[in-house]
Amino acid sequence: MKHFLIASILLTVIPALAFQAAPPQTAGFAVSGKVLQDPDGQPVKKANVTLIGQSGRQTGPYSAVTDAEGQFAIANVKAGRYIVEIEHAGMVQNGNGRISLSVVQNKNDLVFRVQRAALIIGKITDSDGDPVRNVSVTATRLDSGRPANRYASFGSGTNDLGEFRIPDLRAGKYTVVATPPQGLQAPEPDEKGKAREQVVYVATYYPGTLDKEESLPVDVQAGSETPVDITILSSKSYRVTGEVVGLPSKSLISTILLTSGHDMNSQQRLEEGGRFEFTGLLPGTYHARAVVVTGLREGGTPDMRLMQLEPTIDVVNADITEMHLHAVPAASIYGRFRMDTGQKFDWTRVMVFLRRDVSDRDMQMMESFGGPSFSTVKPDGTFELKDVVPGNYYLVVGAAGSSEELRDYYTKSVILDGQEVGDSGFRVSADISLQVVVSAKGAAIEGTVVDEAGKPVPYASVVDVPGSEHRSRGDLYQQDTTDEHGHFSLRGLNPGTYTVLALEDLHEDVQNPDFLNSYSSRGEKIDLDEGSHTSVVVKVISSTTP
Repeated sequence: MKHFLIASILLTVIPALAFQAAPPQTAGFAVSGKVLQDPDGQPVKKANVTLIGQSGRQTGPYSAVTDAEGQFAIANVKAGRYIVEIEHAGMVQNGNGRISLSVVQNKNDLVFRVQRAALIIGKITDSDGDPVRNVSVTATRLDSGRPANRYASFGSGTNDLGEFRIPDLRAGKYTVVATPPQGLQAPEPDEKGKAREQVVYVATYYPGTLDKEESLPVDVQAGSETPVDITILSSKSYRVTGEVVGLPSKSLISTILLTSGHDMNSQQRLEEGGRFEFTGLLPGTYHARAVVVTGLREGGTPDMRLMQLEPTIDVVNADITEMHLHAVPAASIYGRFRMDTGQKFDWTRVMVFLRRDVSDRDMQMMESFGGPSFSTVKPDGTFELKDVVPGNYYLVVGAAGSSEELRDYYTKSVILDGQEVGDSGFRVSADISLQVVVSAKGAAIEGTVVDEAGKPVPYASVVDVPGSEHRSRGDLYQQDTTDEHGHFSLRGLNPGTYTVLALEDLHEDVQNPDFLNSYSSRGEKIDLDEGSHTSVVVKVISSTTP
């Protein structure tokens, strides 16, 4: 069963209901305190302290600069929840770098702490010890307590001496990878200058491996300078040539894209007759897509669509020449809505959206090039989604505009060829027809978020996580922000089991496995029947809690 969204849908992020009443306007509050340096507690002058409003509210940013005693003061701050950012050359905020601050009264005598930034320096060389320039070197932090920062990355490029420098790092463990420009040729050690086969430099993880799982973390300490040298590896590469057939006859611009499981992606504009030539490809399986633009010559609005090309390209140990790739025609999805009670409804108030299956990795890489992913609905309840690229999808239903009246509606079922596909999703490879059933009896969860002392927590983020059997269903996740009294409301929910979580600071994708592993057992578990209303008190998860 499907959740009936009634706000604008962001298909790669959890849907958030945006019809909560705005908090009453109050006079601004004063926020003041000091910035100290660890471990000696010395005041930090000339540090920029900035408050950035969260939860989409039009608050901030507010900022001030510390004086010689490390003191700062910000006046007239509106009520709300803020992220505190402290900036000073050569220093970073302690911990995971995120400080969440709720302002519902004057905040005085705050103390924020910073520490000396860490630094990774090093050199990238080839197997002969010669420097390699223009290599991108990235350090990705691994050991942060919160999923939002677990994959924070920092990068640098090598100079003419092969040297790189990655500053402003917090203490922790990092994975370091050196990625050369795609197709950068490397001579074979025993065949310099003879180029019998093309050999290219490839992404190399510290201390010198192509496999990320075999890499070793680099441990950096606050204020330290950690040397990391990498000998970049090389691999034989191959050439693939051929032509694409079956593209629209009126296409003005056509581009071919290749994607692979080892994150080596290539693209180029097709030549006359649909010709293409890729060089420097590593061994592996590549999926091909064509991005086609039409309409410019007719003076109309340009139309861009993505077309799947078949077959896949398997590069093993030799060049591939004169390969023929065939464009697979896009499909259409037809459908019709009805209410579960058979009552009449103004279907023009409804829109339908396609959400790609999060497990369909190849489709995710092509996300921004897809055809129309939404459609309005006609008065008789019918709709059509055109130019759908073959792949796995879920159907999501939303309102055509803001409407408080639709907050309790949800999509009860999606039927394809007599089978319920709302939970499983469906495969599109040719035209299909869907039947969509909507109900006005969505369940609701209302409640209060409290801290360890049992006091209400204003402006906290609240999200429901569906049971494990529905975790891939992005449309079943709802999010709300507590008001100044700590209250929240989640409505229009499908029947089922949910875990309600409250966090001071939510910036993660709640469908991310790391988020679910960290938090799914730490909320309030609730079973919902159709039309039920449940009240709950949820304890907030602090932004400083590991």
